[in-house]
Amino acid sequence: MARRVKGTDRVIMAPFTAQWPDGRCVLAYAKDDAMAVVAIVPVPDAPHGSPSLWEVAARHLPASTLNETEAYGRWLLGTGWSLSVMPPAGGLIVKDEGWTVEVFRSCVLKEPVYGSDGVHVGRMAFDNPAVMDKARSLLPLSASRPHSPIV
Repeated sequence: MARRVKGTDRVIMAPFTAQWPDGRCVLAYAKDDAMAVVAIVPVPDAPHGSPSLWEVAARHLPASTLNETEAYGRWLLGTGWSLSVMPPAGGLIVKDEGWTVEVFRSCVLKEPVYGSDGVHVGRMAFDNPAVMDKARSLLPLSASRPHSPIV
């Protein structure tokens, strides 16, 4: 059974390309004490609405990394943290709303980076259904479907 992390810390969300060219999901970034949280907000009707972020990191890094867990964790932490540095236009910031992350992987880094000792990676859900709907609306279903050719 996956571990769960709960919180009410600020969550920053935005559409994220998980599979080039048009496989998008909703990426969320938050903090849990000294750990960062990088998770997807599942969008059930979207073809790529619930990808494995660990696999996304694997596609972006060389296969010969000495410490795969450290490398993938750092890549995911940097990706999530970047949302906090410059929140994307059309993104969503939620404060003081309860959330739960089903943690699929955790990585404690050898050295802290971006103000975090490591990262929890998983799937996020909000306690408030209205917030969940608003987060899912960041990914319009028409934008997640393959584009038809111009005729």
